Amino acid sequence: MPLKSQIDKFASAPTLAVFTIFVILCSSVAIVTFQSLEERGVSTIILKSAADVVRATASQVESELNSTLESSIAAAMYDVGLSGGTRGNVENYIREYMNAHISDINASSRSTLTVAVPLCDENSLMIEWLPNGGIRARGYLDASFEHVMGPRAFGLSLHAMSRPRFERIRHVAELSSVLVADADLAELEELERALNENYACEGLAVELENENNIVYVTVQDIFGARGVFVP
Repeated sequence: MPLKSQIDKFASAPTLAVFTIFVILCSSVAIVTFQSLEERGVSTIILKSAADVVRATASQVESELNSTLESSIAAAMYDVGLSGGTRGNVENYIREYMNAHISDINASSRSTLTVAVPLCDENSLMIEWLPNGGIRARGYLDASFEHVMGPRAFGLSLHAMSRPRFERIRHVAELSSVLVADADLAELEELERALNENYACEGLAVELENENNIVYVTVQDIFGARGVFVP
């Protein structure tokens, strides 16, 4: 009887050892799995943060370029208009102004982000002249934004509307001349007052001068200190 008990005791030892190894292995797998899940969680947070940086940068650059486009149109209308230039000169001025700013953006140093914005041309930035002398500009730049962690973004949309200035003075002068032709000379003073009230918000001053029954219309750009004289 004691012998049998001793044999059973010896027989249970391997079973206990196997069970112990199984428990250790299960614990190890659980630890590794937990660590893997934690690492994936951290990786997901990092990638999301990187994606947010890419989106924010792309949005900032797009906003900056659209603001620059507005400024370039206004500057072109004044500078080219005051020097007696053409519509072609205005369009070239706008694109050169934009490309100078794009070059500055590409040259900016970013440690975790690569930004590449192509220069604009006639195909990527279209400039449409409106009947009132204003400009509507729109376009698309095949830009790319890439984070060192992998997230990327592509493309920039350009759009801007200008308050009419270049050729606006001539347009108002010609329109005023048509109104003068249909009015009586006795009504010139009232017509001049009405025209000035209408265009004062644009910074334009209209003067109607009668010399020997010939009315001369002068429209002056108050901001630019230049005018168009229409007989």
